[in-house]
Amino acid sequence: MTNAQHARVPSSFAYDTAPEHHLNDVEFYLRPSDRADIEWLLSRDDPAAQNMPRLVEGILRYKMRKAGKAVGKGIDQIALPMKCITYAESTGSVRKGILTVSIIERPGHIPVGSLLGATLLGMSRHQEEPLKKEDGSTVILRVMKIETVEPV
Repeated sequence: MTNAQHARVPSSFAYDTAPEHHLNDVEFYLRPSDRADIEWLLSRDDPAAQNMPRLVEGILRYKMRKAGKAVGKGIDQIALPMKCITYAESTGSVRKGILTVSIIERPGHIPVGSLLGATLLGMSRHQEEPLKKEDGSTVILRVMKIETVEPV
């Protein structure tokens, strides 16, 4: 497993592109505990969070405002922290990693404090969203598979 490369992008990059079809007009879903964890991350109490790019912070705040409540059986098909997410980019590359409430990159993990992690957070299986890349290009990110990670 490898981590996708993340880029700092200008704060002028608009995160307003939405998929065409959503259940009950909700684009993203979060559990109450995930909201609390993201609020903590955004509060910058974690010293590492002080280096979070403004675009990532904007995406996370947008998702906090717009997300529906993730409950019930469908929660297994939502990209949430501590789930292994298999995703594909429109360029054809397929990767996977465990989504974590962090900004620190580790092999096999996707921190929500990165462009990739913030974009994936709350997405449903088969949902597509734009992802700004390091070279300034934008690719479409598609969630292929979501698996629950067993605690060690």
